[in-house]
Amino acid sequence: MDGLRPDVIPNLGASNLPNFYRLRTEGAFTDNALSDYDFTVTLPNHTTQLTGRPVLGSAGHNWTNNTDPAPGQTLASNKGSYVAGVFDVAHDHGLSTGVYASKSKFSLFAVSWDATNGAPDVTGPDNGNNKIDVYVNNSDTTALVNTLIVNGSNQPLNYVFLHLADPDAAGHAYGWDVTPGSQYCNTIQAMDNLLGAVFALVDGQPALSGHTAIILTADHGGLNNGHSDPMLPEDYTVPFYVWGPGVMPGADLYALNPTTRLNPGTGRPDYSAPIQPIRNGEAANVALKWLGLGPVPGSTINPDQNLAWTVPPPEDFRVIFNRPNVALAFTTVSNVLYDIQSCGNWAAGSWINVTTNLVGDGGTITNAVPDALNFPSQFYRLRLHF
Repeated sequence: MDGLRPDVIPNLGASNLPNFYRLRTEGAFTDNALSDYDFTVTLPNHTTQLTGRPVLGSAGHNWTNNTDPAPGQTLASNKGSYVAGVFDVAHDHGLSTGVYASKSKFSLFAVSWDATNGAPDVTGPDNGNNKIDVYVNNSDTTALVNTLIVNGSNQPLNYVFLHLADPDAAGHAYGWDVTPGSQYCNTIQAMDNLLGAVFALVDGQPALSGHTAIILTADHGGLNNGHSDPMLPEDYTVPFYVWGPGVMPGADLYALNPTTRLNPGTGRPDYSAPIQPIRNGEAANVALKWLGLGPVPGSTINPDQNLAWTVPPPEDFRVIFNRPNVALAFTTVSNVLYDIQSCGNWAAGSWINVTTNLVGDGGTITNAVPDALNFPSQFYRLRLHF
């Protein structure tokens, strides 16, 4: 979502943005992800999101232009070598791909990964050089999403990149004013409606419901009427949401990744920092992990695909009988809170809390269960939260 400042979402709240809040309550998220270190403009950052590469440097994709590409210009011709993207990996594994873009400059992706300029498929059966099966460009985002819905209802794709330009346009025209009632906020509410249409597509299609992940992020934020200063927190701070089956509801992504990602606060660490913040450039390799595929070749942002979106279940969960006492023992993850719940009838599913807010320390917790032997049968489960 082009130009989406993360702080506008809590400012407007769940009543005004029910679909954004569905992502937040059912998915894992952070309001403090970062854009590329050097650039806070559209096309360089979206290229980072699709390639898993920074903009600059030998490992970068090196696309710095933020206008429509010149005729014949591609990512490869600009860098001097082929630049793979998420479309390469998905398509070469036989999956269908699509781009739904609301700015003409995204033709860069269509031409860089088409039948002429895409790399040969050397993975399994030859699926061809054209890595993008469906490319739709329409500056009318309502019409764009409607096209996605029609196409997705008839023949869903395995991977879709959807770009919505309206927040950026409103920010440039009226300012990135996150005060409720501003034109920018009104635009975010309109985007919530489009997000709701995407949810309706997912919920209404058996092939998609329960089998779909949504990754929502932005290329940049904004302040006043611009966003081109990579040293301004308002420009480089972006949201990063992950929603789908198996995601821990309402979890903070930094809390889920305490040893592999470091919340930067208002700081701006570069790519040499030993523990990186969450960046919008993680989107490519997070998506590929969802699809059960490896990382984008040449990517340096989340190449290990280790961004966690849930807490792993206990490796050990045991009932210990030492009459007249009963205890539960289970392995834990540091700083995760565990609630022990019980019910006497599995079918009825009437679960009650036995013990709450046990703090995980990375080891095993053993907790006594009162009155356990007074019941003819009893079932136990753990609820994990922060």
